[in-house]
Amino acid sequence: MARLIPPRASSGDGPRFFSMRFFPVVLFLSMSPVFLSAQEGDSVTLKDGSVVHGEVLSLADGALKVKTSFSGTVSIEFSKVTRLKISRVLSFLLGDGVKHRATAASPGDRKIELSVEGSGEKIAADFDNLQSIKIPETGRKPSVKGDISFGGGATDGNTRTRSANFNADFEGRLDNRRLSAGLAYNYAEDIGGLTARNSKARLKYDYFFTEQLFLFGSVLVEEDSFQDLNLRAAIAGGPGYQFIEEGDLKAEFLKGLAAYGEIGLSYVDEDFSQAGDNSYLAAKWSINMDWTIRPGLSFFHHHEGYPSLADLDDFYVTTETGIRVSLYENFISTLQVNWRWDNSPSPGFDRSDANYLLTFGYSFDF
Repeated sequence: MARLIPPRASSGDGPRFFSMRFFPVVLFLSMSPVFLSAQEGDSVTLKDGSVVHGEVLSLADGALKVKTSFSGTVSIEFSKVTRLKISRVLSFLLGDGVKHRATAASPGDRKIELSVEGSGEKIAADFDNLQSIKIPETGRKPSVKGDISFGGGATDGNTRTRSANFNADFEGRLDNRRLSAGLAYNYAEDIGGLTARNSKARLKYDYFFTEQLFLFGSVLVEEDSFQDLNLRAAIAGGPGYQFIEEGDLKAEFLKGLAAYGEIGLSYVDEDFSQAGDNSYLAAKWSINMDWTIRPGLSFFHHHEGYPSLADLDDFYVTTETGIRVSLYENFISTLQVNWRWDNSPSPGFDRSDANYLLTFGYSFDF
């Protein structure tokens, strides 16, 4: 019986991913920092009524250090300070030994009110109860983690099928930078011929300005013979926010939870075999969650969408959701569902695709 393989369009101009249409993306990525609001200056009011403007750097041993534009870094006796206004997030140590990442203002002389980052909680204290002020460290301990998994199966006799899939994920963290990458491939055939063939690759770089706020740039490329898709490429950039970092929550079953979100702009280019090609400027959103429920058991959900800014009916969504179990030491098994939704598919093709995977592999974390 003849094998049914969807036709592929010929191209004499090279991959469309490198087409001239991606040049506007360079301009867009260069303007991404406008998403980050400018920081206001700090101010220090002294007992004689004078005000020092600049950036508060630290408070230690009774001396307040302020970086100014007129005299460089100056040291001020804290006993001479009556009011503080600090619009940048700094680390404040109070007399009870508790540290708070917060901005600050003085509601009255020799008083301070902290606005805690994230929660917005207000904490009032006297200057005499303020032990130190420091610039918080945005870097973290260098780390590398990831996993490589394989799956597949075969039947023979009256039913003859073959299937294979591969997944690899990587994340590296160094100081205030994070690099993540992923690769996936899925293949299946039966007695009638090819029934599934698709692949996806992604690369993302994050630069953290604080422990929560970061700027990202990402690239996603994928192909699917059974979606009439030779290549879809999306380049995106914008701000992201780390809602929860692993270890932030103290409850035993929640301390392994980490989650962050992103929102930005993207340029999407789609090359189809039969339908007309498509490219558009889009927004991008993403939600990413990894949760180590207990040693040897974890849950993950990665979700991103690309709605066109020109036509709201033209959008694309992809998700990866699964449970990972440790079998022995670093050897793992993963039950995973990959779901994709193209709201404007090539004519004659469905909008939704789902892959159900059971894989076995190896994880690393060091």
